[in-house]
Amino acid sequence: MLKKIHLCMNHARRVKRGRELSFAPGLNLLLGPNGTGKSTILRAIAECEECRRIEEGPTEYVFFDAELANPHTATGPAGNYTNMILRTRALFSSHGEILQDVFKTLGITPKTCLLLDEPEAGQDYDHVLKLRAAMDRAVKRGAQIICATHEFMFWERAHFIELRRGYRKRISKAVCRMKCLNEQEDTL
Repeated sequence: MLKKIHLCMNHARRVKRGRELSFAPGLNLLLGPNGTGKSTILRAIAECEECRRIEEGPTEYVFFDAELANPHTATGPAGNYTNMILRTRALFSSHGEILQDVFKTLGITPKTCLLLDEPEAGQDYDHVLKLRAAMDRAVKRGAQIICATHEFMFWERAHFIELRRGYRKRISKAVCRMKCLNEQEDTL
């Protein structure tokens, strides 16, 4: 399990919130507007030899960017056997089905640290709920998930890493205002 990461200078300059980030067991959400470094942090965790990871026990990092499994936009080789399977399935599946396949195909264990880059992109409400249920099952099996997201439906029972102070509060207020407006419309 990843406890902390000290970002190298290259990655720290592209992230809006310092050089050191701490993570909890279970679901961790990287929150912030576009351009604050959510995807950069995930790539740094998965790939950077210069960033220093502090781990508790052996940890296997699995980076999944939903766009990489899209056979219509992915470029270059599939990388590994699992990505090849997911890309092949993607030829015949919807975006939501691809993400559900990820959780079935990856073989998640208690050593797994699953890095998800905006898995909610292109998902309808039902698929977002199924995705959250799959994330909950992975956490129950002992996996750690670090997810870059804009989806407030993932917030329940999650540890937050805000890349812009006050972002979560601002989004919460906006969602509450929308809910109040919808309730007012229902009474009219």
